[in-house]
Amino acid sequence: MQAALNQDMNLAEAPLDQPLELLSLPSRPSLESRLRAMGVKPGCHLVVMRRGRPGGILHLRMGLLDFMLRRADAAQMEALPLSQNRVEALPDT
Repeated sequence: MQAALNQDMNLAEAPLDQPLELLSLPSRPSLESRLRAMGVKPGCHLVVMRRGRPGGILHLRMGLLDFMLRRADAAQMEALPLSQNRVEALPDT
């Protein structure tokens, strides 16, 4: 089931290839710190590229940065799908 645009969802539920705006980070301080050090923070735009087997990891892309995240950690992160108009307004990376 694909989430409607402009509806918050957790990152683990986000559809593949849908540009998203990240709204929150996971509650675990060490992971939050690591993500922030990579530039992953609320307000950034990212895409879920692939999902591992059920319950597996997510392959995420933010600009030129590709990274993996456990699904349990992604479930603690809220995201908002970007409308096509907002995607077209994004600067090229």
